[in-house]
Amino acid sequence: MLNFENSFHDQFSNDFYQKIAPKNFSKADLVHLNADLAHELNFAKKDLKKSQIPPIYKEIFSGKKIHATSIPIALAYAGHQFGNFVSQLGDGRAVLLGEIIHNSQRFDIQLKGSGPTKYSRRGDGLMTLGSAIRELIIGEALNYLQIPATRILTLCITNEPVYREETNMGAVISRVAKSHIRVGTFEYFASKGNKQAIQQLCDYVINRHFPQENSSTKSLTKLFKDIVFAQANLLAKLQAHGFIHGVMNSDNMAISGQAIDFGPCAFLDEYDAKKVFSAIDRNGRYAYENQPKIAHWNLWILANCLSLIHQNSPELLEILNLFEQKFDEKYQKIMAKKLGFEKQIPQKLIADFLEILQQKNCDYHQSFFNLSDDLLRQKPLIIEGEEYHKWFSSWQNLLQQEYDFSDKNIIKKIAKKMRENNPFIIARNHIVQEIIDAGNNLDFQPLENFLKILKKPFHFDEKNIFYHAPPSKEQMVLQTFCGT
Repeated sequence: MLNFENSFHDQFSNDFYQKIAPKNFSKADLVHLNADLAHELNFAKKDLKKSQIPPIYKEIFSGKKIHATSIPIALAYAGHQFGNFVSQLGDGRAVLLGEIIHNSQRFDIQLKGSGPTKYSRRGDGLMTLGSAIRELIIGEALNYLQIPATRILTLCITNEPVYREETNMGAVISRVAKSHIRVGTFEYFASKGNKQAIQQLCDYVINRHFPQENSSTKSLTKLFKDIVFAQANLLAKLQAHGFIHGVMNSDNMAISGQAIDFGPCAFLDEYDAKKVFSAIDRNGRYAYENQPKIAHWNLWILANCLSLIHQNSPELLEILNLFEQKFDEKYQKIMAKKLGFEKQIPQKLIADFLEILQQKNCDYHQSFFNLSDDLLRQKPLIIEGEEYHKWFSSWQNLLQQEYDFSDKNIIKKIAKKMRENNPFIIARNHIVQEIIDAGNNLDFQPLENFLKILKKPFHFDEKNIFYHAPPSKEQMVLQTFCGT
C-alpha cells in the first residue's frame, strides 16, 4: 500500500523548499514500472506488471494527481558548478512527493521532469524522454553492480513536446533515493551565514542516515567522517567499474553516499584516464581520472559549511584527509579481486595494466573479463605486445605467491573468482543510445529486454554477447547530454 510521510516538509521551514504541485500532464502514459523496486519498497508484489498497477498510482507518478498523504515540495540548494559557486539552484524540474518507509529506512520518491518551480532559472522544468531512459538504465546498471545509486521507479511519457536543439517527447520519472540532501543543500545556507539551518540539516541527516550518532559537537565530527567514508566507498566502486558521472558538481553529490543525477554519464569503452563524455566539460574537470579528486574537493566544500557550527576546523580537515586513504584501500581491494587476488597487491601491478590498456586503446571491461581466459590457457594472448607479456609474467608470479599451485584446480578456481568480479554486461553507451532511439519511436521493448539483462551483470550467457561486445567505430558514442 502506497503511503507517504513528509518528514522534510514537517521538520523544516519554507526556507528549505517551495511547496508546489507537479504539472498535470493530462495525456501522460506510464510506459515502465520497476516492479522489483516497487516490491523492495513493499507496496507492490514482485511480479506486478505494468497493466496491473492501480490507476491511482499511474496518475500520481505522472503528476496527474496528488496522493492524499503527499505534500509535494521542490528543495532549495546551491552548488559549485564546474568550480563556480551559484548561490541558488534547487529543484528546477523536480518535486519531492514524500517518503516511503520500509524496514525502518526512509526513501524519497521524487518526480523529475514535473514542470517549473521557483528554482527553474528560466528553464521549462521538463525532461526529454531520452534523458529519462538514460537515468533509468544507469541507475539499474549501477545498482546491480552493487554500487550505491538512486533508481527509477516509473517512467511516463507526457505526450507533450520538449524543445531543445530539436523537438523531443517529454517524460516524467519517479526517482527513489535515500534522500535528496546534497552538499549544495549545506552550501545554500552556509552562503547566507545561517548557522541554525546548517545545524538543523546536520540533526536531520544524523537521524535519517547515521542514527547511531547524536547531534552533539563530537558527533558532528563523526557525521563528517561517515560522509567522507561513504563517498570514498562510492568513488572507489565507480572508478573500479569504469563509470564516468560526467558532472560531479557539489550539488550533484548526495550526502547519503549514493550516486545521483545521471545526465552526461557513461561507462568507459576503450580505457582512457582522461576520458570525458559531457559535451560542456571542455577542460576535462570531470574526466575519469579526476573523479576522486573532485569528490575530495566537494567534501572540502562541505567541511567549510560545517565549520560554521563546528569550531574545530583542523579536526574536520584531518577527517577530510582520510578520504584518499579510504578510497585507495577500497579501490585496491576491488581491483585485486578483479585480478584474481584476495590479498592486497602492489599498486604498480594495477597501474601497469591500465597503462597497457591506455597505450593499446583496449576496451576496459572486455580486457578485464578476458584476463581469466589467458590465465586458464597460461598464455598472454588477449593483448599484443611485449609490455603485456612482461605484465602477464609478473601477474602469474604474484598469483603463485598467494595460491597453492600444487592444487590442480587452482587456476580454474582463480578464473572463476575473476569472472565473479568482472562484469560480462555493463550499460554500454552505444546500446543505451540504441534503446533511446527506439524509445523516441515509442518502442520500449528494447528497454525492457535490456533492463532484464542488467539484473545479472556477472552472468555469462552466449545469447547476450551482443550486449557484451565493445562498439564498432561507427557505433561509438563520443558525447552524452543531460537533456536540460
